Amino acid sequence: LQARLAEAWGLSDTSHPEFPRQVPAAEPTEMAAPPDPIAYDRDQWRRKLKRILDKLPDTEAEWNPMLAEGRALGLDEPWMLRAQIEEFALLVRRVIADREFTPQEHRKLELARQLIGMPEAEAEAMLKSIIAEAEAFFGESVKGA
Repeated sequence: LQARLAEAWGLSDTSHPEFPRQVPAAEPTEMAAPPDPIAYDRDQWRRKLKRILDKLPDTEAEWNPMLAEGRALGLDEPWMLRAQIEEFALLVRRVIADREFTPQEHRKLELARQLIGMPEAEAEAMLKSIIAEAEAFFGESVKGA
């Protein structure tokens, strides 16, 4: 209560001198803390992930360096795994968008699943769900599914 009263009367030293009673002064410990990874780093890493998945199997050798880069940027493992699973689902959608599922595309998805470390049953359930959604949307079956 005393601090709020002092702030209201302009007697507190926690206000910024240029903006009295509006902005508290920054804490030196907060200013010294390293910044969290910014959205730009996450976006760039996610783009790299998408490119690597799209170009599999040719980009398989880039997988581990990409994961190491994410860790070096300070991206946390749970976020990176969620991003990989989300991109896998988007890859499935791109693969079946032409309503044809070729053996080469089957191999690409299997390799992506293995690299991500996704359980086979989880990937299969996701694939079936997305194919069913696509078939309902297009009104025809996906060849090779």
